[in-house]
Formats: sequence, C-alpha cells, structure tokens
Amino acid sequence: MAKPKVAVAKAGALKGNAEFMGGKFVRYDEDVAEIKKTVAEAVELAIGTLDSIIKAGDRVLIKPNLAFQAPPESHAVVDPRVVEAVVAYVKENSKAAEVWVGDNPSLGLHVGRAAPAFKESGLEEAALRGGADKVIYFDETATVEMKIPEAKVFKYAEVFRPFLDADVVINLPKMKVHLAGTVTLGLKNWNGIIPNRHPSDQQQGTHRIDLGQKFADLYRVRKADLTIVDAIIGMEGQGPHAGTPVEMNLIVAGQDTVAVDAVCAYIMGFDPVEIPAVRIAATEGLGEIDLGRMELVGVHPDSVRKIFKRPNDNPVGMYRGLTVIIQQTCPGCYVNIRGSLDSFKNTGIDVDKFVQEHGECVFVAGGVPDFDPAYAAGKNLFVAGDCWQWFPSAPKVQEAMKLAKRVFTYPGCAPVYIFAQINADLQAIAAGKL
Repeated sequence: MAKPKVAVAKAGALKGNAEFMGGKFVRYDEDVAEIKKTVAEAVELAIGTLDSIIKAGDRVLIKPNLAFQAPPESHAVVDPRVVEAVVAYVKENSKAAEVWVGDNPSLGLHVGRAAPAFKESGLEEAALRGGADKVIYFDETATVEMKIPEAKVFKYAEVFRPFLDADVVINLPKMKVHLAGTVTLGLKNWNGIIPNRHPSDQQQGTHRIDLGQKFADLYRVRKADLTIVDAIIGMEGQGPHAGTPVEMNLIVAGQDTVAVDAVCAYIMGFDPVEIPAVRIAATEGLGEIDLGRMELVGVHPDSVRKIFKRPNDNPVGMYRGLTVIIQQTCPGCYVNIRGSLDSFKNTGIDVDKFVQEHGECVFVAGGVPDFDPAYAAGKNLFVAGDCWQWFPSAPKVQEAMKLAKRVFTYPGCAPVYIFAQINADLQAIAAGKL
C-alpha cells in the first residue's frame, strides 16, 4: 500500500504578520498572493493537481475552522488571508462548478451563530473576495439523521446536509493547541458538521474524556478529500481561545487527515501519539500516525519544528476569589470551567476588584465529599454539569445552594457551553446586571 503523502510548504515574509500578531488584522494583496503560492506548492506536492480530486462540474465545500464568534485578531479562527487564498486557488485551478465555504461554530448558540461568526471573523468577506460562489451558514440548513457505522461512542448524528451534498470536501483547520483535545487540527474540525444542541446531545454529547473517540467516530461520516492546514500563525498556550500567536508561515497539506494531523502535531512539538483523536483514528485504521511510514515532501518537519506552549487545563487555584472545588469529575467540566475563567480574565477584568465588589465566586462540579456547604454562604455559587446529583455529596451541594447569595446551574454532560456561559454570567455580575 502506498505511503500517505504529507507536504509542508513555507511562505516567505508576510507584510501583515507583525500587525496581525500585535492585535490588528490588515490585509495586503502581496500577502494573499504569497499565501496562495504556498498553498499551491503544498497542494501540488501532496496530490499533483486539483484535477485528481475535483472533476468537471463538482461542487466543492471548503470547511474552515470557524470555532466561535471572534475577530481575526483572536487567532482562534482560520486566518482570513488563508481562506481567501485557498478559495482563489481552487477557483482558478479546478473545473469545479461551484465552490462553497461553510461551517457551524462549535459554541454557536452561546458565542454567536454561524452568520455573525462568519462576519466578525472576516471569513465571509475573505471567502467572497476569493471568489466563493456562496457562504453557507450550516446552522440555517437542514440536517440528515444517520447512524455512524463502526462508531464507538458517537454512534448517531445529525449532519448538516451541505456537508453531505458536496462532491468534494476540503478540510481547512488552523494549527492551535486546545485545552480538551491537546491540539485542534483536521479531525477536530469535523465538530462543525453537527448542530450545537444544549444542554446536551450532538456537539456536547461525548465531549468528556471520550472527546478523542468522538472525533474519530465523526470522521467516519465522511473523510476529507484534501486537508489544508493554516499554519501561517499558530496558537500556543491556553488555546483554543485564550492562547498566544506563534508565527510559523507554513501550509501543510495531504489527503490523509490523520497523517496531516500527526505531522502538524509533530511540528508543534508533540509526539503524535499524545493527541487522543489522532491516536484513536490511527488505531482504528482511519489513517497513518507514524511519520516514518509517510512520504514527507517539501520542507522537512524537523527544520520547522517549534515547541508550542501546552495548555493548562486545571482551574483550581488560578485566580484568587474564583474558587474551584472540583472532585470526581471528568474533563468535560474540568477544562471548560478553566476555559471560562481564562476568558473572563482575558477581557481585562481586574479579578481582585471584581471579588471585592461582588463577592467570592465558588465553582463546584462532580462529587465533592469534602465540601462544606457553609463555605458558599453569601457567595456566588456556580454548579456545573449533571453528575453532582448522583454522588453521595449531593445534599451538601443542595444545602450550599440555599446558603449562597446567587446560584447558577449549568445542566448537561458535558456542559460544553459553560466555556462561554460562565464567562457571560461573570460579566453580567461585573456590569451590575445580576
């Protein structure tokens, strides 16, 4: 069997990078031209020509990582310059009848739906500038209910119809780290093919310690025909939302998404086996994880490898006055509480002043056998998830709810939406709205 081919191409200096990393996205024609040239190099090294995957009259869907409603400067979404470059390259170098750009942000119900997310991120303007025939807001389209053959934990899904209707799908993720998934690349980008339903099901279902298995299962719905990774400016640290940008100036491409993810993870300083989704997908025969069994073309990964700062998923003891008491719980609540607190701090809030004015905030999840209900008296109490109800310590939590000044509950398992909702509730307290 032929080795999967993964190409790494390096762009030249980009005029707008310094401004972009400094907090202001500015588009320059020459940057888009350079990125398009780099996309062409990576794609053609990986597959030859687009004619090998796109036939005359095909409808091509480019699925970027929209993630959530955020501006380009967040570096949480695909670089608009890369979206424009990829769309323009496909339009100019294939016989496609139509080129679509579509996605559904994972936290869309809580951090903007697809339409505002596409607009604020600059991805809609970029797609249309590149020549896209249409931008599709997945959450405004029909879904198809389906069983996923051979799936382990995510066995049934509603899948957005445009994802299934397209003749060719190009996966366009961003290179960044992730609190829950270690990294978020091509496999995790499939999270956008299903609706966001809260407090449970679909994107939230199996979003706990089984997250990597979920993405491997979702990839069985339909494999990408080509994966192109935006590694122009990556994200390290507290990704996927509160990390820091890392200039890489790379485009990585290949048909085997698992192999592409493995190469990208290696470039980011990880052993690919550390990435649950990649490890599981490879073990299940969905792609290759071993770089030694791949044909690596273009720039060798060793020559551009950089050790990305890893995300810290532990919310305990991070911020004085934002007290987390969390025991006997899975990462579903654990990492999302941490993500919400990072988001709150990163908005520029003075946490010490906030606590002085509004009182201590106590966050509880899971079984908490050592929790003293009196600790919550007169404080703001946030109770995450469903499972606390099934532990012997449930009466302690219920008593704490009676004693607290304010009580916020977030049902669901895992309640992924708390990533955004706890931050929103803290902001409302800070603004005097609660």
